[in-house]
Amino acid sequence: MWESGNTAGYGNMKRTTTSRIAAAALAAGAFLSVSCATTGAAAPNSDAEDGGPAPHEKVVKEPKPIAIQNTSNQKEAEFLERIDSLEIRILSAPPQTYTGRAFSSGWTIQASDRNGRAEADLDITVSYPSARTDDSVSYATAQIATDKDGRATFRADTPAFAVKDFVTFYPTPVSSSPAVVQDAYAAGTTAPYTVKSIYMTQLGVLYAYDFNEAGNPTTNSFNLLQNLRNAGVNIGNSPVNDTSYFKKPVSALYRDTLAIVGNSYAFMVVAALKWAGPAEEGADGVTCTLSADITCVSMKDGSVVYKTAITDAATDKTKWNAEQKCRASLCKKAADAIMYGM
Repeated sequence: MWESGNTAGYGNMKRTTTSRIAAAALAAGAFLSVSCATTGAAAPNSDAEDGGPAPHEKVVKEPKPIAIQNTSNQKEAEFLERIDSLEIRILSAPPQTYTGRAFSSGWTIQASDRNGRAEADLDITVSYPSARTDDSVSYATAQIATDKDGRATFRADTPAFAVKDFVTFYPTPVSSSPAVVQDAYAAGTTAPYTVKSIYMTQLGVLYAYDFNEAGNPTTNSFNLLQNLRNAGVNIGNSPVNDTSYFKKPVSALYRDTLAIVGNSYAFMVVAALKWAGPAEEGADGVTCTLSADITCVSMKDGSVVYKTAITDAATDKTKWNAEQKCRASLCKKAADAIMYGM
């Protein structure tokens, strides 16, 4: 197959050869006319006699295209054949850590074919969380290679942010072809990459209220408080119980809370658990949809360190049951988001 650069060169070569043939033919014709006029001799045999070139003509053969092997396609085919029977397993992974604390170990993988034979010298791409803004996580990649036993280990840097995610291992693609990249990624595997907020090792204060269908705050959210405490978070309800702060900037709540508790607490969680819409009746019962708007604040300087919004739904035979089920599920997810998002 011709590559684009070779095709252009071949076209130029062809046009130059044709021009030279035409010029030679004109020069030969002029010479024969003068020769015949001077000597009166007959011209040599022409093409009309035997269908071949006249003896005086120089035959120029056009060059044949040179076959160029597409090494890229060959590499892709070999790569796809290799990973078709590839299995990557997680041999070991570190337990969760906290922000600012290094993982206790690395992630070790084992690569083998379908017969269990080790895949040595296999390039592996590692994708892992590298940055976070609220619920938006960015990823970076690293390159490792398997040893003679088909094993490789990845060690991450000390995490600077909390996250509950995964680290992914897949054979490094030999090209950027979407099909090759997709197959390479499909041949990979994942392992947990879990970093808990360092705030969860310190004291916290919770300003969280359940709202009714009319959109008004009613009582402290016992569900959210209980889920955080059950997870080992040392947190208590805020000494500020005026619900009008939901209509004010969070800085006002921070300032007035700080005036009461001083430096006793490291963080504050502000949460409003509201109805996302009216309850809906269906064939399976009543469905309630609730949302949690959460803001986490550093009590050191009042800065907002994390914000998120979570929506959940639940269905039950009665509206009350559906609401209670939804609040329990929503608060569990909210607690998880706080612990691994701050």
